[in-house]
Amino acid sequence: METPEERPNLGSLMTLFRLSICLSASALGLAGCKSVPPPTDSPTSASTPALVAPEPYSVSGNAGPDELAALGVERHPSVKAAEAKVRRMLAKVPQAKALPDPKIRFSGGSMAETAAGRVDWMTGVEQALPFPGKLRAMAAAAGKEAEAAAAELEMARLEIAEQIRSTYWDYFLAVRTTAITSETKQALGLIRESIDARVATNAAAQNDQLRIATEFGKLEKALVEARQAERSAKARLNALLNRPGDTPLPSPAYRMDRQRGELNALLAKAEASHPSVAAAEAQVEAFRHRLESARLDRYPDFLLGVQHAAISDSGLAMSANGRDQIFGTLGISLPLWQAPRRAKVEEATAGIEESTARVAAARANLRFRVEDAWVRAKSADELIRLFDKQILPESKQAFDLILTGYSAGTDSYVDVLDGWRSWLGFQFQQAANQAQLGKAMAALKSATGEGS
Repeated sequence: METPEERPNLGSLMTLFRLSICLSASALGLAGCKSVPPPTDSPTSASTPALVAPEPYSVSGNAGPDELAALGVERHPSVKAAEAKVRRMLAKVPQAKALPDPKIRFSGGSMAETAAGRVDWMTGVEQALPFPGKLRAMAAAAGKEAEAAAAELEMARLEIAEQIRSTYWDYFLAVRTTAITSETKQALGLIRESIDARVATNAAAQNDQLRIATEFGKLEKALVEARQAERSAKARLNALLNRPGDTPLPSPAYRMDRQRGELNALLAKAEASHPSVAAAEAQVEAFRHRLESARLDRYPDFLLGVQHAAISDSGLAMSANGRDQIFGTLGISLPLWQAPRRAKVEEATAGIEESTARVAAARANLRFRVEDAWVRAKSADELIRLFDKQILPESKQAFDLILTGYSAGTDSYVDVLDGWRSWLGFQFQQAANQAQLGKAMAALKSATGEGS
């Protein structure tokens, strides 16, 4: 039976433990036994980026939708989030291809006695070596997932750019509607002057004056609504630019590049190089690598180790010499439970099917988006040319003739009002045509991958 003097105390055990770590590290050719400083960061002390409020940064006075889109893509929080996701996914690659940390073992207490003497304590280190190909497959899968994240970043940029361009044209339409409504007061004033002149000569009924006053009231109502739409569009555009909603914006102007390109060429370009297709294709490759990893997971991993036994120079046997023992170990893992491994294979196979279907869905969606935007842009362009060349000049001329005829007593008040309403409506329609062309071109740029 052991005496108290023979029992190892805690201090000696800790000393032996430190010594065993150094010996084990030396046996594996690792770095020298150095003290490792405690981590300086903890979950509670780690710095967290503070939320930054939108800044009212300046915008060029002649900035158009493309310039504003570039600013928004640079500053929008959703793009920043997508950029951080790319960095996060890239950081997974070295994790996936790294070996597991080695394990150090220490044994002490009442241990066996050998012919060379009694074993005081034992220490050892083991390194797991995954079956060849496992780490490579996991690293390749992580790399492809990072590629998918990079493509999703481009998708986020395209989406924000399209939203900014589209909202710019909403803002343009609201500003133009306000301007047209304000300008048409002058025309309505001419009608009132003509009515007042005819009423003064008893050539028209006083009822016409009351009816024109009602039209002025309707115009004021429309002006209030137009200004509200203008403020809403301005706030929306500033939000997409990550600026306070009331920050001044450059006055929107109609300036349009009408070069749409050939439809078939745009369709082929979108299907071949759009980020949504690239992201889905990268996911297909990632799941293929995961399938390879799942199949390799059925094979065992290897364990290599080095053990050191400290032998006492005293023992029961006459041959006791206190010579320490160093020996190696080799082991393998037992991939015994195959059900979860089969599930991994099924998961990866389903992932390949899902991502392949997403590639086809992305291409189908792009075909619709490109063709729809191209047709809308073509239609809006034709309408703009028609209105500029024929409808607007003729409606203005018709209104002027009717107003002259009313002054001369050949046309009625109803004719004048109808002529004025037609001319006003055509002006609103032309502004809507211009906005429609701008929004269609924004959608076309986004669908072909050129809008960021």
